[in-house]
Amino acid sequence: GRTGSSTTNSAGTTGSGGVVIAGGTMSSGGTTTATTRTGSGGTTGSSSAPGSGGTTSTAGSTGSTAPTNGYPLGNDPVPSAGCGKPLSTFKAGANTSYKMDSGGIKNREYIMYIPSNYDPKKPYRLVFGMHCMGSSATQCANGDNFYRLKPLDTGNTTIFVAPQGYTDGAPWRGGDDKDHIFFDDMLKLFKSELCIDESRVFSVGFSFGAMFTNALAQTHQDVLRAVTVYATADYNIYFPKNTGKPLAYMGVHGKADNTCPFSSGKSSIERFVKNNKCTGTPTEATTSTHVCYDYQCPDNYPVKWCT
Repeated sequence: GRTGSSTTNSAGTTGSGGVVIAGGTMSSGGTTTATTRTGSGGTTGSSSAPGSGGTTSTAGSTGSTAPTNGYPLGNDPVPSAGCGKPLSTFKAGANTSYKMDSGGIKNREYIMYIPSNYDPKKPYRLVFGMHCMGSSATQCANGDNFYRLKPLDTGNTTIFVAPQGYTDGAPWRGGDDKDHIFFDDMLKLFKSELCIDESRVFSVGFSFGAMFTNALAQTHQDVLRAVTVYATADYNIYFPKNTGKPLAYMGVHGKADNTCPFSSGKSSIERFVKNNKCTGTPTEATTSTHVCYDYQCPDNYPVKWCT
């Protein structure tokens, strides 16, 4: 991971570790703080209830399991157990900071945005934005607008979350799986108290945030629908063995990146080319700033690689 907040530009150019982003106005909106919430661990199903106070998590499986062949394109939403419940723990209409105990760590923070017209009977997509080295959940949510995805959600169909990494010498943990437990605990809580489309949970990150997203991609294929990684690597972070299951995957990497080497981004793509059973030669498209490759994969497990 690199030091400093993610590099962006209006043209969306990827240079040495740059970030490709869609358009949209960046917001400096403030963050409000809500009451601490404690999550619990254990095995989680789609009907799980949130944990009671004081219990910290040891890892557990999260959410309902996707079909073995994955969800087809355009599938009907898969409502979580929280559908139909009025907002209680969470508030809508502003980036809001929350805390929970997880994995033996007190007061782990995340920032969430719920659309102001939130309808508890409507399943929402859920997007996690993972911050880079030198950045934070606050920067990701308030400064970078969740990697500039939030302004594109003109239909208010998405709940956005920016977790704060808990350092053991790096932005996200390298020596244990406590960040993965934190992700599982957040997801369990959100599904139990909010109306989440369990078939449309996504993660995106830049640099060290891409590394964390990439690490989740190795074992969370039954939970995540797709991931996007800008300038990723597969070392210097807790990185579990890949399960071999497919996952829709997009990687973007600058060829001159000497911090997160291009070769690591390429090997990360190749894992999912294999997992997704992609075949043949990818189609190639060139713009003034990128060469993008679309692999020949099942249509619900696309793999895209832009350099």
